[in-house]
Amino acid sequence: MPYYFISTGLRGAYCDGESYVVHAKTRRELKECIESEANAYRDAGYVGANKRAIANIAAAQWRDKKNHLPYCLPLAPSHARDNYCHGVFVSPATRDEFKAYQKECEK
Repeated sequence: MPYYFISTGLRGAYCDGESYVVHAKTRRELKECIESEANAYRDAGYVGANKRAIANIAAAQWRDKKNHLPYCLPLAPSHARDNYCHGVFVSPATRDEFKAYQKECEK
């Protein structure tokens, strides 16, 4: 199952429209997708998105394909390092969800 939902936003909040589906053939491709989202937060001044954390979340999601709960990469604003209120979320998706997402993007 090389399809994954990638989403960003507040932890514990439902963020409709802030997610997309990727087709990652390798764990490295999944890691690059997570890293691109994490870099946007890092550029905005958030902490917690180091290379080790990104690699750990990609490896965990790649190994645990039967888990349908999202893995979270917690992120905190640089001025409040103990408040990890945002995150990058990764969860498995199906091929049908990937195709539906592509159709939606073509509109």
